[in-house]
Amino acid sequence: MLTSLEILNGDMSLNFDPLNTIYTITLNTNDDYLKFNYTLLDGATLNVYGNELKEGLNEVVLTVYNKSNQTSYYLYVLKKDTSLVSNLDNSLTSLDISKKEMNTYTVPLIGVSCFLFILLFFTFLFKKN
Repeated sequence: MLTSLEILNGDMSLNFDPLNTIYTITLNTNDDYLKFNYTLLDGATLNVYGNELKEGLNEVVLTVYNKSNQTSYYLYVLKKDTSLVSNLDNSLTSLDISKKEMNTYTVPLIGVSCFLFILLFFTFLFKKN
């Protein structure tokens, strides 16, 4: 009964097929409703439910009916938040690093202690009984 459907302010994931009743649409504009063009068969009537869109996922139902048939098309519309958010932080902090001099015996002490630890480890590991 619905022969063509075109979404004017969004992107439809699939091309319209009258036999497919579920579509996903991404809204491109800041509109609060879905704009569309459609073509109906003679004697058919279209009702639209849920075309007040909020942020996030919305469901719009297009119900097409005549005297003997009724078909519903479900449009899942994703409305993204398009507000521009900008936050500039102008507060600068500086790191105050004070340079400390190491003692002259610190580096040789670390080297000697590592050597003794490795020597002790290998003597316990490879000691013959």
